[in-house]
Amino acid sequence: MRPAALLIPLVAACLLPTASGGQVEDGFESSATTWTIAPGGDAVRLLAHERSRSFPHRGAACERFVVESPATPGLSLECPIGPVAVIDELGARLWVRANHAGLRLAFRVVLPAWTSRKTGRPVQVLVAGRPSRDIDRWELLEVGDVPGTLARLLPALRLEHGSPGSIESPTVTHLVVEGPVFAGRHEIAIDDLTLSGAVAAPRSSKTQAIADPLVRAAGGAAPDGPAPAAEPAAGLARGVLEVDGLPFFPRSIDWNGEPLAALAALGFNCVRFSTPATADHLAEARRAGLWVICPPPSIPDIDVRDPDALPALRNWDRVLLWDMGSGLAEEDVAELAERSRRVRACDLRAGRPLIASADSGLRSVSRHVDMLVARRTVLGTSLELVDYLQWLRERPRLARPGTPLLATLSTEIDPRAARQAAALSGVGARGLAVDPESLTLAALSAVAAGTRGILFTSSRRIDADDPEARTRAAAARDTNLRLEVLAPWGAAGRFAAQAQSSHAEVQAFVMEAARARVVIAWRCVQGSQVVARRYAGGDVPGVDAPLTVLVPGVPEAHQAWEVAPGGLRPLKQRRVTGGVSVTLDAFLTHAVILFSGEPAVTAHVQERLLALAPLELSSARAAASTALADAGTILGRLPPQALSGPPPVAAAAMLAEAARLGAEGESLAASDPSGAVAKLRLSAAIAGQFERRLWENGVKAEGSMVASPLTASDASLAEQWQFVAARTATTPGPELLRGGDMERIDALADAGWRHFARTQAEIRTAVEISPGQPASGRGSLRLMAAPADPAEAPVVVETPPVWVTTPSLEAPAGKLIEVSAQVWVPKPITGSVDGLFVFDSLGGPALGERVASSRGWRRLVLHRIVPAEAAGEPFAVTFAMTGLGEARIDDVSIRTLDRGASGIPVTPVATAPTRGFPSPADVLTRPTPSTNTAPSTATWPGMNLEWPKNLLPFAQPADAPPPGPGGGTIDPFKRARPALPADG
Repeated sequence: MRPAALLIPLVAACLLPTASGGQVEDGFESSATTWTIAPGGDAVRLLAHERSRSFPHRGAACERFVVESPATPGLSLECPIGPVAVIDELGARLWVRANHAGLRLAFRVVLPAWTSRKTGRPVQVLVAGRPSRDIDRWELLEVGDVPGTLARLLPALRLEHGSPGSIESPTVTHLVVEGPVFAGRHEIAIDDLTLSGAVAAPRSSKTQAIADPLVRAAGGAAPDGPAPAAEPAAGLARGVLEVDGLPFFPRSIDWNGEPLAALAALGFNCVRFSTPATADHLAEARRAGLWVICPPPSIPDIDVRDPDALPALRNWDRVLLWDMGSGLAEEDVAELAERSRRVRACDLRAGRPLIASADSGLRSVSRHVDMLVARRTVLGTSLELVDYLQWLRERPRLARPGTPLLATLSTEIDPRAARQAAALSGVGARGLAVDPESLTLAALSAVAAGTRGILFTSSRRIDADDPEARTRAAAARDTNLRLEVLAPWGAAGRFAAQAQSSHAEVQAFVMEAARARVVIAWRCVQGSQVVARRYAGGDVPGVDAPLTVLVPGVPEAHQAWEVAPGGLRPLKQRRVTGGVSVTLDAFLTHAVILFSGEPAVTAHVQERLLALAPLELSSARAAASTALADAGTILGRLPPQALSGPPPVAAAAMLAEAARLGAEGESLAASDPSGAVAKLRLSAAIAGQFERRLWENGVKAEGSMVASPLTASDASLAEQWQFVAARTATTPGPELLRGGDMERIDALADAGWRHFARTQAEIRTAVEISPGQPASGRGSLRLMAAPADPAEAPVVVETPPVWVTTPSLEAPAGKLIEVSAQVWVPKPITGSVDGLFVFDSLGGPALGERVASSRGWRRLVLHRIVPAEAAGEPFAVTFAMTGLGEARIDDVSIRTLDRGASGIPVTPVATAPTRGFPSPADVLTRPTPSTNTAPSTATWPGMNLEWPKNLLPFAQPADAPPPGPGGGTIDPFKRARPALPADG
């Protein structure tokens, strides 16, 4: 039986320090791909890349590429194999089948002793064999005699790269299949690779790292202090982040001055700094057991030809990832490429991954970093968790193939939304914590989407002694407990299938890592990103029907286990048509099911659960006590109509049952910890369901979950009902917006409306007045984005193709503003989960309304207040078409709401603001306390919505995302398994 393992591990296992070298074979029989498109093929479009079982050369599978390329010599496929020493016996053979001739097998050779005058880097050269001749037939390609070929190429290399030059100590880093100059569709299959004479390159000062002569020596390249003890090796292998040889799933939190030991106690394994970490930070992180994510130190650029003068990034071994920036766009790529080049050249730990987040130009940015940060505000917004999951799964389509993703999740509501809530009611001056269960569900969504880590964001200390910070800390610890158990699958797993559940509101996804599967199931209903629904049925949970999950693709010998606090519990299972059916008798918000046929894997998970049992108990206690305290506080401030429904909220029965279960859980803590956790979790669920019911009633009163800033968090539920009551005593002021009737295009231009568009060759856009079926009057504004070629419609639209904004107005501080509009989206917008996106400059995108489709005209309303610190800032509303389709807008209105008065006009932004306007007490009876909120961080419009600033004159299925980075073959349980003899 031929070896079917990946090439690189075989090379590592077979390299022999002998003259004859080792021989490595790869039969391409595994499911994981090992070859990639070489860097530099910018214009190449990848259509398919897979291990195909159709017509292999030998065995069961081969690796197949389908790409489209212009008439340039830029198409090459490569596989890393080195560094391998160049000796006479070094050679390679590979079987190739393609739809055109002219392919060549080559070695990529690096000459470390020769610096090119063109690039300033060590010279690289391809040593290739003869070209292929056959079409659509398997043909053997060979390459060898590397020393002789280098000698023959020496005169040409000196002409190109400058003389003198030396070919001393060459090393081979990659095998390459080089394509000819051929415009059009390339179909290439490869199989049965043999590498002979493979000897590890000597580890000398010239080959350990490639020195960059364009970086001068700089002070501060190393943190002050003595050299630390050696850290475990960390790096990226086949799309999987590894620490000490095992897959690693980072759970990071932003640092705001907290002791790092306190962050480690909350379950984080990384801390993220906004500036380069100091020596004290690194030492403290080492003591706390945390890894560090931070920007690299500044490395100035100067043309110095002495490699010994280069700065070396020493004493940074505790840094896991270099953070190269946030919110990058296409215009930042040149600077990013240069900074990345310097960091890689000077970093003594070769291969330390670089990360960055990009708002646009993801493919260009991803070429210069190792991992992309998928930055998105989801909690406390109108973006549903099911859409967030889809958005994460679609991001790889826009990046360099194989680029791993890191997700971001905030532990607090967006600062601008909190500032709005504080200005309206006084709640939110210290920020607003996200719903704890919503944070867990969003984290589970990120794992199911295949992200390789989660970066939790925070703008305030999470260890502070205030209710908001305590709630955030408890939520973070509880979420990290869930992620700790799922870490092997998050770090190295892959999406295997979507399971079916007996409850329509329950999503279930199957993740696989090294033949062990987990099913992640969670309750995903509308609004779960704001306040999660804890269970189905009535106010107090009764004896509900059990949850049944049908899991496809489970091997015959696998046993199902529920991953529960304190240990694994066997589940009833039976094999039926379509897979294996398992039943959960008690299901609240989420559950994890393990399928394993290996005792070592089962024992590993069981040991981890037992070790986490004390933390589970303390976390359940904190969750129950916090939920009960919050529910009691809210109840005392609620007006009667908040409980009226329909259906009415049984507040007394719910909170009494929650308190009873909490007391029972406390009584069982010493004798039955697992039983205590179950009681405490149910107590917290009932209290959380009470808040969910109140929030649902509040959203019904508003008509939208983002119409009022007070519905973005469960902490402001009581104040929301006061706000609803206060608005009944207000009268609308005069109309402040010109052109909102959408009758004439020239009237919009004269009034100051703006039309933005992004130039994209594959998308055509239009903005026009349409006379057909207006909401009122004679016309409506029509936004349209359509593919230039319907047969080649983009599956994912990276940035909104077209949007319009109202004229900028300047509203006085303390005034309540009502924005209303009629919108109609006849068909679902494709290519984006945001649909027609409507937001204002006070609430920002976090309080934006998303309309995917509507059967007819729908009235949309937003209520915003002008905080004192925002006085004088321009106010405008944006209507953005974020994908492909059309949307219509009519009857746009902006008014002030005044208590018993006709209103005070708002002046255009060019004039000075009017002084002496009423305080928020005109809207609410309670005064607004002083706030201490962070200023806005991004220029509007656009912000983090990936939009440009160019202004135009007003005038598994076939569509499934491509597979993410590898990892399905990396074994996170290898140290838990007993040593086994290698397969023959």
